[in-house]
Amino acid sequence: MRTALCLLLLLAAAPARAFLFGRSADADADAAARLGEMRATFEKGDCAAVLAASDTFLGTKPPAEMREEAFGYMGRCYEASGSTDKAISLYQLAQGLYPENTLFASRLALIYNGAGFPENAAPLFLKVLALKADDLEANLGLARSYSALGFLARSAEFYAKAAELQGYRDPALLEEYARCLLRKRDWAGAEAAAVRGRAVTPRSAAWPAAEARASAGRGEYFKAVEAMDAAIRYESNRRFRLERALYLLLGGLPRRAVDAAEEELKLDPEDALASQVKGMALYALGRRAEAGPYFTAALKGGPFTAAVAGAFLGGGATGAEATCKK
Repeated sequence: MRTALCLLLLLAAAPARAFLFGRSADADADAAARLGEMRATFEKGDCAAVLAASDTFLGTKPPAEMREEAFGYMGRCYEASGSTDKAISLYQLAQGLYPENTLFASRLALIYNGAGFPENAAPLFLKVLALKADDLEANLGLARSYSALGFLARSAEFYAKAAELQGYRDPALLEEYARCLLRKRDWAGAEAAAVRGRAVTPRSAAWPAAEARASAGRGEYFKAVEAMDAAIRYESNRRFRLERALYLLLGGLPRRAVDAAEEELKLDPEDALASQVKGMALYALGRRAEAGPYFTAALKGGPFTAAVAGAFLGGGATGAEATCKK
């Protein structure tokens, strides 16, 4: 009886946490202090110190909630230091241990997207959004995943949500959204995105360029030329100028397209795209022998430019507009 009474007294004197969890208050205090040091060094941007302290901290066998916080610091520091494989392994472990914490799935998904594995990223972003539907980073990340996978309708849906969450104030996001809508052939949607973008950055060439492409998509080439003229006033670059030349050609003005392409060839006689546009314009004018050398020069361009040039050289072209729509 006395033995039992002594045991009860000892248990009453022991901290309840130590009895229930096999830890002492001192051990928890030590872990909390070390976690506080990791937090402070992380906030200072000293990832080397965070990672150096992590082994010692984990060696204290901290409670789950402290370990969860530390994993967040460690993962982002692995990312910052270029140790992507370690970050992936940590996030995979952490999301299994803490499925309600969206940080780990979100960071892992961002890594997969950046590395060119959108098929791995998309399910993780969906997991985040199931827990937090208004997560901006996950909505934008999922839009990019679906875009890379070619699921343009789904991509546009999440771009729209991300733009709304941003209050339509991020011009880079709106430009991405407009490009997605153009790929989807949603001409009206692309124009609406351009209107939103112009309200934020009124002198950006991105918005009239998007409107030009939407007009061209509808076959309204003169309207496309006018919109591209506006884009060029804000930013005169080779791509815009040659795109304008192509709209002239598709709009039935091959002589003006020849002139525009010649201006680019004066700047760079080996410009494959300018050679391509001039060759197609000459071809449209019936001057096929003159067009040949320009198509030959265009073979040195990128895969699409070379393929179109090859089609003309091979005699398979049926007209400039038909070729450009292939």
